[in-house]
Amino acid sequence: MSTPSTTGKATAVATHVADLLATPEHGRAWAGGRWWPQSLAQGAAGVALLHIERARTGDGPWERAQAWLECAVAQGVDASPTAHLHYGAPALAFVLNRAQSVRSRFGPQLTLLDEAVNRIVTDRLERAHERLAAGELPVLAEFDTIRGLTGLGALLLARDAQNPRLREMASYLVALTEPLVEKGSRVPGWWTAVGLDGKEDPRFPGGHANTGVAHGISGPLSLLALTLGRGIAVEGHAEAIGRILVWLETWQQNGADGVWWPYWITKGQFEGIEHIVGPRRPSWCYGAVGVAHAQLAGALALRDEARTKRIRRVLDREFAAAPTSPLMRDASLCHGYAGLALSAHSTGVGHVEELLSPVLAEDDPRTIAMGLITGGGIGLLEGAAGTALALHTLTCSATEVGWAGFLLCGDSEDDRG
Repeated sequence: MSTPSTTGKATAVATHVADLLATPEHGRAWAGGRWWPQSLAQGAAGVALLHIERARTGDGPWERAQAWLECAVAQGVDASPTAHLHYGAPALAFVLNRAQSVRSRFGPQLTLLDEAVNRIVTDRLERAHERLAAGELPVLAEFDTIRGLTGLGALLLARDAQNPRLREMASYLVALTEPLVEKGSRVPGWWTAVGLDGKEDPRFPGGHANTGVAHGISGPLSLLALTLGRGIAVEGHAEAIGRILVWLETWQQNGADGVWWPYWITKGQFEGIEHIVGPRRPSWCYGAVGVAHAQLAGALALRDEARTKRIRRVLDREFAAAPTSPLMRDASLCHGYAGLALSAHSTGVGHVEELLSPVLAEDDPRTIAMGLITGGGIGLLEGAAGTALALHTLTCSATEVGWAGFLLCGDSEDDRG
């Protein structure tokens, strides 16, 4: 529970950020060249979500949200197969789904976006199954949370858990966990031959298996767990969750600095001829908190009490150490304190107030707000809009955080029963 002083400062910072981003014109001035209206992560769609959630609680005018929504669609909406949760029609569908519960006027637009999203998902699933049938390795953008099918699955789950494509998505993710043979070696099904951008990368001769929630296997683990928890079960569902959990436990690193996971496993590390270097920051996107959060979701879905207790202990230690960790350097949802605080809320482990305290270290709320924008940009995922949204909601016990579905997070397990 937040103290009045923490709540007051967090509210003031969130208000100042919202004021600094009151209109798209303000936002464009702050964003400079980093301006992508259709982007949930970095553009107008993401800033609109901040204003939607503030309007939901009566802390900001709806007109700001409306202006940012209009900006997001002013140049059209990308509904091509390359669109994803963070860009184009899926991004707008996620945001309008939240807006609909504040102003029930978006039915026709959501219907059109739903149709576009369903086409995108169907196309992406067809191509993924063609790749699987050919026995080829995937690229990260096929399955990951930011650009791939896991992110689209998070949208479907937020929009309509009865969408039959969620079962198709779960079946695909089950297939993704089946091992493949690459140049005579048996590798996990999410092994990729290329780098993070889908191109050959000298850092990964022989490929790699990505660990993170943002771009690796912890994202599919989270979606498989969330769908199973909603009663959406397909053949091999529990076994697939188990395979991922075993993989993550195999590569768990234990040392004086606590428990952590490498961002990825290279071919040399997989074969035992290269050392793993770490630890890294305990962030949502790649770090120990994000990976452990996904594992906790998996353990809960399997009703594995022993594993659940073990992972909760890991999270508790990570959350306790994070406020003073030299590895933590920013405030963002993606790889900073706002993301850790959101995970603490979602898992019911740790103290949200303590995890937000480094963000609120300065005395003057306006100075903090300015620093968030100038230091991280205006965006939702890595910038000021996302941090302000976390500050706005997480310090108020009466506010739900359904908006965090794009991160495969949400309200605490206790809240969900």
